[in-house]
Amino acid sequence: MQTHNMPTIDYAEHRDSRGMKLEAKNLSFTYPGADKPTLHDINLTINPGEALAIVGFNGGGKTTLVKALMGMHRHSGELLVNGIPLEDYIPATVHARTSAIFQDFNKYQFSVRGNVAIGDIARLEDDEAINRAIARGGAEPVLEKAGSLDKRLYPWGTPVEHVNDVNAGDVDEDDEIEEKEKTDEQNGQWQRVALARAFMRADSADLVVFDEPSSALDPRAEADLFDRIHSLSQREGHRATTIFISHRFSTVRRADKIAFVADGRIIEYGTHAELMALGGKYHELFTLQRSGFDGDD
Repeated sequence: MQTHNMPTIDYAEHRDSRGMKLEAKNLSFTYPGADKPTLHDINLTINPGEALAIVGFNGGGKTTLVKALMGMHRHSGELLVNGIPLEDYIPATVHARTSAIFQDFNKYQFSVRGNVAIGDIARLEDDEAINRAIARGGAEPVLEKAGSLDKRLYPWGTPVEHVNDVNAGDVDEDDEIEEKEKTDEQNGQWQRVALARAFMRADSADLVVFDEPSSALDPRAEADLFDRIHSLSQREGHRATTIFISHRFSTVRRADKIAFVADGRIIEYGTHAELMALGGKYHELFTLQRSGFDGDD
């Protein structure tokens, strides 16, 4: 592990209106106590305003890679942000221009307002910004059910406090099926709230990260979401670099670049067309899933 002096650089002085540029050079990471690295010698350049999709097998290191690229893990190797080592920036100045949602997002017992605005807490009282983020995250059904931005949400994702208070002995098989359907719906509601939280800072962020953002959404909501994600890197004026992880290959083909991660390494990298022509793992899994969605190669 390299040592660095106290960070002194304000990221705001080195911003690029096209988005954040990330360069990983021989980046590796080992979890404390692990006997082998989770990431091995990652070499990757994400240009300003690019959309990078990360795909691969479960447990291959996709989320770890994203967190390492955000500086959330103490790695070996180099990580440059706009050409400058990340360690040289004052952390808060980089965080202020970054927005992310991970699979293990928090479910706060706050109001709808608080749960969304925590993505940019300075705008806690900005109803217009909060409602815009709710629309982008597809969380209007949650707000509609709550009836107010100031209605409190509970961990199971509903504004009704005791909806799940049922004695286990009173639950039959039909009730269990209904309860599972209810849980799936509530998970989808919470994911929409978390997405709205991420979109709170999207207009000012230079880097926006989504880790499996559509795992609990229906196909129509998923398609709408990825339209909004892709728009972040296509805007006039200020754009954002976007990184998203997805196991649904129908959503990644529009990305500028796609990285296939396996065993902590990037084993394939390129555009959708390039990876299909390569005929490797990406081609194999895309073809396997292809029957589930429309489109040509």
